[in-house]
Amino acid sequence: MNQNQAKEYYEKLFVNYPDVLSVEEATTLLGFKSQTAIIRRIHQHRIRCLKVGRSFMIPKEYLIDYLLDS
Repeated sequence: MNQNQAKEYYEKLFVNYPDVLSVEEATTLLGFKSQTAIIRRIHQHRIRCLKVGRSFMIPKEYLIDYLLDS
């Protein structure tokens, strides 16, 4: 499966999720056990995000980019 096919697959897989996710929602979506894992990847610049006040908001497309880079 090439990168374009993988991106289309993830877009279809995540169609029922909101376009912008909280850290908690991203944790559930990716199947991680704790929110700390997501926050750690944000601080390592592996997952891009938007900072809104003190919260991190992650556009769905940024999560797809993270999955494609992994």
